[in-house]
Formats: sequence, structure tokens, C-alpha cells
Amino acid sequence: MKTVGVGNEFFHDFIENDSYYVDKTPFIRTVFKENPSKVMLITRPRRFGKTLTMSTFYDFLSLNPENPGDVSRQEKWFRDTEIFKDKEFCNKNMGKFPVVFLTFKSIAHQKFDDAYNQMAFVISSLAADFKYIKSSVNFTEEEMQSYLNLLDYDLLKDQTDKTCITNSLRTLIYLLYRYHGKRPILLIDEYDVPIAKAAHFGYYREMVDIMGPMLSNALKTNEYLERAVLTGCLRAAKESIFTGLNNFKICSVLDSGKNDLSRGIGFTDEETKEVLTYYGLADCYEEVKNNYDGYNFGKIHMYCPWDVMSFCDDNRENTEEDKKLISADNYWINTSGNDVIEEFMGFINPEDTDQMQALLDGKSITADVKPSLCYGDLRNHNINDFWTLLLYTGYLTFNPATVQNLETDAGIRCELYIPNKEITKCFKSKIMEYYENNTERKNYTADLIKALFAGNAEGIQNNLNNLLSKYVSVRDFSTRAPKENYYHRFMNGLLVNGASLVEEQQSNMESGDGYVDLIVASKDSETVAVLELKQTGKPFGARVTIAENALKQVSERGYAAEFMEDPLVKNIYACGICFYKKHCAVTCKKLK
Repeated sequence: MKTVGVGNEFFHDFIENDSYYVDKTPFIRTVFKENPSKVMLITRPRRFGKTLTMSTFYDFLSLNPENPGDVSRQEKWFRDTEIFKDKEFCNKNMGKFPVVFLTFKSIAHQKFDDAYNQMAFVISSLAADFKYIKSSVNFTEEEMQSYLNLLDYDLLKDQTDKTCITNSLRTLIYLLYRYHGKRPILLIDEYDVPIAKAAHFGYYREMVDIMGPMLSNALKTNEYLERAVLTGCLRAAKESIFTGLNNFKICSVLDSGKNDLSRGIGFTDEETKEVLTYYGLADCYEEVKNNYDGYNFGKIHMYCPWDVMSFCDDNRENTEEDKKLISADNYWINTSGNDVIEEFMGFINPEDTDQMQALLDGKSITADVKPSLCYGDLRNHNINDFWTLLLYTGYLTFNPATVQNLETDAGIRCELYIPNKEITKCFKSKIMEYYENNTERKNYTADLIKALFAGNAEGIQNNLNNLLSKYVSVRDFSTRAPKENYYHRFMNGLLVNGASLVEEQQSNMESGDGYVDLIVASKDSETVAVLELKQTGKPFGARVTIAENALKQVSERGYAAEFMEDPLVKNIYACGICFYKKHCAVTCKKLK
């Protein structure tokens, strides 16, 4: 049985290690023959195999510098693939080009200077891959010096003259053309990582001033370049780093062009079934589909390869006696990039939380998505930029049947939703983590508890309303539990986070002639708050009346009886709270 190549990003390693490979080699022909554009940008969410795709291009196209006519490596690696059957295409392209292949995924630093130094290291390491060109006797002294400059890390990282960096790719492409007499192919993986990190850490403008000239110099009207392919998560606006670039083909998750483009990265339903069958997990198809399917690329439905292969790797040995141990774990949440939600959560307006809630409840929202989103725009904290970012990074997908092209600069209007159970869990986890660590929320919670122990109805109500307006619940309506239960859990969660002020907290405790919703004791045990919680679907003053009735219930049923004679308890406050959506009414009464 073939191994599962989880974490392997290079095509030739899949073959050399006898790992299971879903044959995506026809995508080579789609990109380099059927696509007429000189420059192509392919955007996909993380963990969909962008790097493996670029590695496959490199392994197929790259010539052997020691013997340019030798394609024995490619024949070994590709002989059992679909592309190998196309003899005409292989004879023309396989092992025929000098290929410049680099990735920017390592340029992810908090400071610009560190990112710049890493960029210099990436370029110098790339240039070192082509040391054989130093043997050329055809280069002029100036041309040879330009190559030696690319090898010089200290020179590249010197910011007094950034032209060495910004001209680096164009220079290398020219030198390879001069050496081989053939125009090189340029492959850039994760082109947008440096820009995304720069936007996150506050040096966006400085990074764009480097990336813009570097890419434009390499891609724009470069007569020495054969083709270029770039991958990333976001389709950056042309005016940010691709200024003036023509003949530029973009294949994003929204583009509904040829199906061959949409199928090129990711697993189709048929491919997923084949993988599961191979590892004896065909019976798990529905579970895999519910957890890892749901992405739309163009008009094609796709699965996340990282998830499917991780599932097979974890469960392939549990196919006989241990079927009960098979589980669809969350593999996506521990990968990089989950700070996307945190980036925006602090700026979500109360009216936008209803859309967030709808997504968490398994519903769709309608949003105006920007096909070209500039990372710098995220500083404006526009909610549609947030939805666009979540779409491109894989937290959301779209319904192709709802796409409307807008006449304004707003872009495309469509329905968005969370694609599957795994991402829903990830979404909920990150939101809960945000609120647990959110300073503003902690402050409101502390003030709420202080107001409870003072019997301050207005203070309780104001702090609860502030928390309700910003808090996005993670309730699961599939249980059809009463909404009152949700508010009960909400209050429990708040009070747990106020442990520094609370000595004891009891929920649904038997007391007096019934069960009290919440009893909270102060840290010094001198004050007890007895809470009765209600919920109403009626607006306006209904919640006030119900809150008053809740307060009466505390007294009439003797919920505070056991504390009335306790000599250590000096203060007892009864509190009636009625919730209506994201609002509440509060009444209080001092019982002791």
C-alpha cells in the first residue's frame, strides 16, 4: 500500500517515496498550452496544494543543466501519469526550459528589516541554484558581476540601494536566457505572504515598495521571459503590485471559466472517493463529505486535499476491528493563518454580528465581494473586505448560482456560507478564543459582576447590553433547545471569566421551592446574588414586565432562603433578567 504523503510539497518526492498521488498532471497542459496568457495568477485557500502544483510544474518543465537533452528524470517521474500520454506536448515541453522556482512563504516577520533580510536570503539562495552559469565564457564582465551580486547576501540586504533586490528576478531571467538561449519560466509560490504579513504588522507600504517593482520588473514587457505562474491566497489589486501588467490571467475561486482550471487544485468528489476506497475507508464517504467538502471553485465542487489525506493517514489502520475509532478530526485549525478572524473581530460592529451569527447557524449571508482586494484596504475595516478575506482564505465559500456582477466598484454580490463542519468548528473555536482573551469583554464582565454584588440594576443592564451587542454566540440550533438555555449558558460563561471576583457560582441549583438559575457569591463570601433568567420573543416593554415577574419568582419560591440565616452572608440581592435578542431588562431587590 502506498504511503500517505501528508506534509510533502514536492512532486518528485511523492514518486520517489511511493506516496499516493492524485493525478493532477493534466493541469500542466491546461496552464502552459490551453492558457494563452504570459502571466497567470492562481489563488486558492491554504492547504489546497498550491506548492505541490508549482513543484509539479517545475519537475516537468525544468531542463537538466548538465545535459539539456536528457529527460530521463521526467520519464521516471511522469511515466505513469496522464500527461505522459500526450507525447506531442511532452516532446515540446518536458524538460525543455530553465525554470526559476521560488517561494515567499518564509517571509513572515514582525519587522520590515527582518522581512527584507529574509527576502535577500531567498534571492541569494535562488541565485546559488544556478551557479553553473558562472562557467559561461559568453557573459560580459558586467553581466557576470550582476550575477555575483545576486549571490552576495550582504550586498542584497543593504537597504541603501534596493535596486539589487527589485531587479533581481529580471536579472536572473536575463542571465539564464543568455546562458541557455531559451526563455526561462518563472514560478512564484505564495507571492502574497510578505504583503499579508506586512499589512498585519504595520509595514505594508514599505513591503509594497519592494514587491511592486520586483514583480513588475520581472513580469511586465520582459522579452526574455517565456511564461510566469504565481500562486497565493488573495488576488491583489493591480494597482498595488501589478501596475501596468497586461496579458495577465487570473484564476481565483470566483472565476467560472474553464472547468479544467477549477479542477486543477484540490480534490474532486470522484478523486476523494478513489482515495477513500484505496485506503479501505469508502464507508466513511459521508463523514468526509460533511467535514471536508463544500468549497466552490468556479462552478466545480472541491474538497481540501490536506484534510482528506490527513483523515486517511489517521484512520487507514482502523478499517477492520477498530472502525469505532475512526473519526473526522479538525486538521485545518492548527495550520497557519487562523489569525484572519482575530484581525477583524475587534472591529465588527453590532449590526454585523447578526451576519456572523447567521454563518455559525449554518445559514448564508449576502455580501459584496471584491474580486481584487488590496491587503492595505483591510486597515479600513470594511465588513465586505472581511467577508472577501474569509472567502479567499477558505473560511467561507460562495454559491455560484447567486453571483451578480455589480456596476459599481463594489465587485460581485453573492451568497457566502461556511463550507463544512470542520471550518464551522474552527470558526467557533477562534471566535470563542477571541472573546475569552478580549480585554474589552473582560472589562465589561468585571463591571457586570461588581454591579451584581451591589444590586445595581442599571449597571447590570448596561454592561450586559454592551456584551450582548458584541458577543457572537456559538449555539447550535440543530438541538432545538429553548433560547432561554442559550442565555443561561451565556451568563455562565461570563461569570466563569470573572473568577477573580467570584468565590462560588452554582447553576440550576435546587433551592427553596424550585431550582434557581444562578447563584453567585462574592470573593469575601459576604454578598450573594440570586439570578432568575427569562427570555421573550416580544419587543419593547415586554422584557421589563417579564424581568419584574422573574424578580417576584425569586422571593415567592424562597430561592435565597438558605442564605438568609447564614451569619457570614451580609448582603443578598435578587435579580430578575429578561433577554430579547441582543437586549435585556434587569430588576433588582435587596433581600438582606
